[in-house]
This record gives sequence, structure tokens and C-alpha cells, in this order.
Amino acid sequence: MTEFKFFSKSSTILLAIVLTVAILSINLATVKSQTTSPQSQLNLVIQDVQKAESAGANSEEMQGLVVQLNRIIQLQNQNSTQNQSEINNGLTTIDSEANQIQTTASQRTSINHLTAYATGLIGAMLATIVSHFALQFWRKYQIKRTFQMKIIPK
Repeated sequence: MTEFKFFSKSSTILLAIVLTVAILSINLATVKSQTTSPQSQLNLVIQDVQKAESAGANSEEMQGLVVQLNRIIQLQNQNSTQNQSEINNGLTTIDSEANQIQTTASQRTSINHLTAYATGLIGAMLATIVSHFALQFWRKYQIKRTFQMKIIPK
């Protein structure tokens, strides 16, 4: 009777890798309602920048967002109607960059955590294997030493 194998060992490993990459790359999309006031839009953008920072963005990534955000705040403080379209465009740009940086930082943080756990697992396995062989060597040494003993009559 023949057995049917649906998955070989290599295809199972490949499937596990693909699933891991897919899970790590999924980003929950947040749907935001359109806001009409520039102040509330600015508050949402500031929250997105803070989320990007809390997701693990580094200082180089955050520096560009902060500089752009400060420029938008300066334009808002001028209270000029001519600057309104520039403010809206700037806020939209900052928001999309913050979301992109948040996604990248979140994935990088997840990969770093996964790497740390995998390294710990590998270290534990190596320690187990080394201790097993050391114990086995010690037992062989004791047996060899026991058989090399000489009986001395008194």
C-alpha cells in the first residue's frame, strides 16, 4: 500500500517561513475620519508621530518628522490663510511618513524580539548539548579510572 505525502519536510519549512514573514508584515490599517479643523488634524498627526516613536523609531527617523512638525506649527502660528493649503499638505505628508516609520519600526522591533528569543533558544539548546556531552565524558572517565585501579593487599 502506498502512502501519500502531501507535504515534504522542505515544503513544510518553507510554509513556516512564509507564514512567519506574512504575520510579521501584517500591519493593522487604521481608518481615520476626515477632520475639518487644522488643530484637530495637527493633534492627530502629533499622536501618529508619538506612536511612531513608541513603536521604536530611531532618532534619525524622528528628527525629520520633528523638523517638519515644527515648521507646520510655525506656519499655523502666523495665522495666514495663504499658508492653509501648505499646512494641510504638510500635515498629510507628515502623517503618511509617521505611519510608514511606525510600520517600519514596529516590524524592526518584532524582528529584534524574534531574534532575541531565537538566540536564547539556540543558546539553551547548545548549553544542554554541551552539558550532556560533558556529563557523558565524566562518566566514561570515572568508569575508566575505576578499571585502572590496582588492588593492593594489606
